Amino acid sequence: MKFEQLKKKLAKKRTIVSAGVGIVLIAILIIAMVVSRPPRSVAAFCSTYKQEDARLAKSYGDTYSVHPFTHSSNNPHDFVVALSSLDAVAPKEIEPDIKTLKLLFEKIDKDPSQALSASLSGLGAESSVSDWTTQHCQ
Repeated sequence: MKFEQLKKKLAKKRTIVSAGVGIVLIAILIIAMVVSRPPRSVAAFCSTYKQEDARLAKSYGDTYSVHPFTHSSNNPHDFVVALSSLDAVAPKEIEPDIKTLKLLFEKIDKDPSQALSASLSGLGAESSVSDWTTQHCQ
């Protein structure tokens, strides 16, 4: 009987240790995600804006465009990607407008027939982002 009791105790300890290791790994993952998040700053925004504008230069077409980007594309998803990158680093004062534009292009990407209404509803955000980028990213 002692062997069976010892076996049960070891199994219970193994479960506790496994759970503890799992919790530690999850905590490390969360910390790594928070620490590795790009900083929200003007410098990070401007750098990302220039990279995304250069990437958009390789897109083709003239169906969709949004300021401050200087290039257009036939694929609205190109702007979803670019605006998502900007959203990750946008300073707090411009982040809501970037997010609005990103959501509009996601809507257009899912249903191109929404392009006109989406673009009209995003005029204020587009103007704000364009003015802010012109002012801060020379």
